[in-house]
Amino acid sequence: MRPFGVLLGLATCCTLLAAQPPKPDDKNIVITPKKPGEPDKFDESKFIIIRPNGKPSLVTQPTTPVTPAQPVTPPVAGTLNVPPPGAPKLDADMVFDYWFAAAVDGQRIGYVQWGAKKTKRNERELLVGVKYQNFTVSRFGQVVGQWGEERTVETAAGEILVTGMSQGLGKDQALVLSGVVEGKTLKVTGDGAAKHASDTPWPEGVVGCAREPALFKEKRLKAGESFDYPAYIGVVNRVVKMTVTLEAEESLALWQKEPARKLLRYLSKMEPVGGFRLPPATTWVDAETFEPLKMEFDFPGFGGKVTFLRTTKEAATAAVTRPIELFNAQSIRLDREIPGIHRGSSAVYKVSAPKDDDVTSLFPTDARQTVKNLDVKAKTFELHVSATRGPVKGAAAMPAPGKEFTASNYFINWDNDGVKGHAAAAVKGLPATAGDWDKAVAVERWVNRNMRAFEFSQAMAPADSVAKTLSGDCTEYAMLAAAMCRAVGVPSRTVLGLVYAPAKDGKPYLAYHMWHEVFADGQWLPLDATLGQGGVGPGHLKIADHSWHDEKTFAPLLPVLRVLSAKPAVTVGKVEP
Repeated sequence: MRPFGVLLGLATCCTLLAAQPPKPDDKNIVITPKKPGEPDKFDESKFIIIRPNGKPSLVTQPTTPVTPAQPVTPPVAGTLNVPPPGAPKLDADMVFDYWFAAAVDGQRIGYVQWGAKKTKRNERELLVGVKYQNFTVSRFGQVVGQWGEERTVETAAGEILVTGMSQGLGKDQALVLSGVVEGKTLKVTGDGAAKHASDTPWPEGVVGCAREPALFKEKRLKAGESFDYPAYIGVVNRVVKMTVTLEAEESLALWQKEPARKLLRYLSKMEPVGGFRLPPATTWVDAETFEPLKMEFDFPGFGGKVTFLRTTKEAATAAVTRPIELFNAQSIRLDREIPGIHRGSSAVYKVSAPKDDDVTSLFPTDARQTVKNLDVKAKTFELHVSATRGPVKGAAAMPAPGKEFTASNYFINWDNDGVKGHAAAAVKGLPATAGDWDKAVAVERWVNRNMRAFEFSQAMAPADSVAKTLSGDCTEYAMLAAAMCRAVGVPSRTVLGLVYAPAKDGKPYLAYHMWHEVFADGQWLPLDATLGQGGVGPGHLKIADHSWHDEKTFAPLLPVLRVLSAKPAVTVGKVEP
């Protein structure tokens, strides 16, 4: 069915989510009983499972990771050496409890638990479904954990009443959104700064975690037939259409030393979201029970084919002994070095992206980069990129930015003592006549000098959290710098793109990167607090920018994931020092 990776994958290709996960067990799907005299109304706050700062609210749960007593043998390349699932011991209220070992090209990355449980409210039969992911990966040699969860409260007929998601953001932090269905609208709420999360349209027939695996048996397709169903993707707070096609019945051995069995092979496709769609997923289900046993899909954020294989709980939760290195998956190799690129004036990149349907929109055109010599049929073009190190004299003034570029929001939250204190320290000593560009450069310099680089326990953490730790990677540098600029009255936004990064073997990379832009002297101007050079050179390739206004999901990251999905080949053309 729908790839489990949709929950973490949209954010994972760009960020590392490292909060310590809670243990996924039956306590994850407890519903608070109705109090005497309480209106018969579903209160979304009673279904929030994971809370920021690791604090449980109405649900009591442990916060230590699962450690199996007898880990399975580490897999060899190209295989998933896990046993087949045994008959699960379910209590009377448990509908199903699936455990999947997760791997990329045969290399273990963690596990997925997918379960549903019966409950009652005012004598009404309800189902509570949970999908939980726990991955262990590496970036620049540092091992981090990633976790995420989605959940639904449904009627026995499959109608969703309450839904929600939790996504790790940083150490002891999570983005928590919950929603109550009211007619054709999902009323969404969140914690802390996310309490004003946007509502979203809610069509009829949205399928939740509890009902989703039953669709195979309900539809009973013949080879070549398809069905559609709407699914809520919490990480982008949208309902999207999924299309499932039965491709064939086949005989296949899923586990080592096990005989082949009859399986039904389905292909699932997601409609585009903002020009991006997840790669198709292939799911194999048992031809008799219709239970899902295996899923595979290509995912650029992990650099290969992701596999989820049903197994026992003990095998699924076995420790990951050899984490995959994400940097290799999140970067594009260049054909040659460009000495002094970040001090240079311009560069031309020749791009071929045969896997993208519309290469014209992969990279935007703005004051410092332009798409030229586009061949739509061959899906090739040149990207001409220039350096920008301050206001350009004589440039036409751009329209003044809206309030969304100065307001405090969930991620760029500057209206707090931590961010405002750092901002005041950054501009201290500037003359009273200092303009917005001078203030912005002072902020860039302060962040560059005071933050600790390459500490990955944070990931897409809000600016107030970064202000406390002063640590993280490029996303934290950009979020804090953008917030500090707003705190001193300078409009700002973050930029997502690629940056030139050298390598020991002489062939450099274009690696995922985040920096920021400020509005000064009537122009949007780039700055990069990670490098701290008072501007950017032609080694920065912009993909998208965002104010993060009214945004509590990772939807702004989709354009980068799309570029990585295209698997472009990039070579270096003319370079001007």
